[in-house]
Amino acid sequence: MPTSDVHNIVPILSVIQNLQPRSVLDIGCGFGKYGVLLREYLDVWHERLEAEDWQIRLEGIDAFAPYHNPIWDYIYRKVHVGEAQEILPTLPEFDVILIADVIEHLEREVAIELVRCGLSKGKFVVLSTPKEFYPQQDVNENPYEIHRILWTRADFPPGTQVKAVPGLSCNVFVASRGPIPWQATYVADLRNVLYLRSRHKLRRLGPFGWPLAATLRWLNRRLA
Repeated sequence: MPTSDVHNIVPILSVIQNLQPRSVLDIGCGFGKYGVLLREYLDVWHERLEAEDWQIRLEGIDAFAPYHNPIWDYIYRKVHVGEAQEILPTLPEFDVILIADVIEHLEREVAIELVRCGLSKGKFVVLSTPKEFYPQQDVNENPYEIHRILWTRADFPPGTQVKAVPGLSCNVFVASRGPIPWQATYVADLRNVLYLRSRHKLRRLGPFGWPLAATLRWLNRRLA
């Protein structure tokens, strides 16, 4: 399908907003949902409403030409049609490379090489993928829709810095060749969001509010 898990939207957008990139490559852009959201929160959010005022270099890759739609033409500077593992090495560098619900469609060796290339072309790779493997066939008569692997943290190339944000049905990984700022994933992690909100509400308890919130956060992480 030219779409992806709805529960990944908040963590992915939170991470990318925190990284404040000037350029993003959306691999497997499909319908163009993340293109729209990235354009909104990286350009329109800063009052750059008109396309001629947009400052973020936003490009996409998709292997299935029939997914082409008006969003591609309006939102992205360019969408490259073809297999990402062939196109990515030919592109310039990006601040962020997004691989949202795509990696599970590749053979493992190809997937690892794509991520390795992404790490060489991007300062950060943001990748989402299901927590568990489930079969999927060639939806929409698209052979690229077949599920082939379960990608885990252990599949990242050796030496890669990786932070994980656990989701309901998927994991969101932030990977880089260098250090990853703690702010990148802090508000993307639902456990941290719940902690911050509970700490705010428990202030009414005075000096006991913060310890109680911290205890609830610790229990949440231990039991997750």
